[in-house]
Amino acid sequence: MAASPGSRTRPGWHWQALAGLACAQSAAALQVCVGDVAVPPFLSGDARNPGITERLMMDAGRQLGMQVELLRWPARRCFEQMRLGTVEAGVGAAIPANQQEFDFPGGTSVDPQMRIARAAIVLVRRQDQAIGWDGRLLERPASGPLRVGARAGFRAAVEAIRRLGLEPSPGPNQTLQVLRMLQLGRLDLAVLVQDEADILLARPEFRSLVQMDPPLLVSDFYVMTIRQLPESQRQQVQRWWELMAQWRELPAYRAPSASP
Repeated sequence: MAASPGSRTRPGWHWQALAGLACAQSAAALQVCVGDVAVPPFLSGDARNPGITERLMMDAGRQLGMQVELLRWPARRCFEQMRLGTVEAGVGAAIPANQQEFDFPGGTSVDPQMRIARAAIVLVRRQDQAIGWDGRLLERPASGPLRVGARAGFRAAVEAIRRLGLEPSPGPNQTLQVLRMLQLGRLDLAVLVQDEADILLARPEFRSLVQMDPPLLVSDFYVMTIRQLPESQRQQVQRWWELMAQWRELPAYRAPSASP
């Protein structure tokens, strides 16, 4: 259809407009690094079948007209890219190491109502080990220090281990590998999220391992953002945090064992 005289524009205007729209949409996208380790039911490690927390982030973003892109990278890479400012957000606990580097909902006080998940973190030992745990102190054999490990980048676990007066052993990237190190006697204790421990310890290969009660701690997890986030994007993220807090306890986003 020919353009009317009153609608004359320079050639190619529509392509430039579309390009501008694409740039605007790209700028509105928020990249969130969730790690490449499955922590069921929260994180699946599989883009084709997202966990409940991954769905919560994407659905709440979609409701606000905000594109949320989940990056499934190793935890160390997530932290490195956030420090560089090339990734805007990540999932983590409000431990001092994270609070020193990144922003959390509620600022320095951190608002627990704005969490995206709450999970118990537990100790796992071999059945033949004489190690006791009463929720405060470890009863350990007199023969040398305990070797306690968690997967690489699991900062909440590392801090919990240090609060016990122990230095964490360097861990591999995958929880499966941590359990196999424990099974082979290369570790004395492993630290896992309880939901993943429930699933992995049900495998026949780990019948010699047992979860210790009570949990080491119960930790809240948040979407934390980089400090150099533009103000316009920060306002959008604030609305996103608030919507996720409203939706978190809906049946579609609640862990099966969670209570309201």
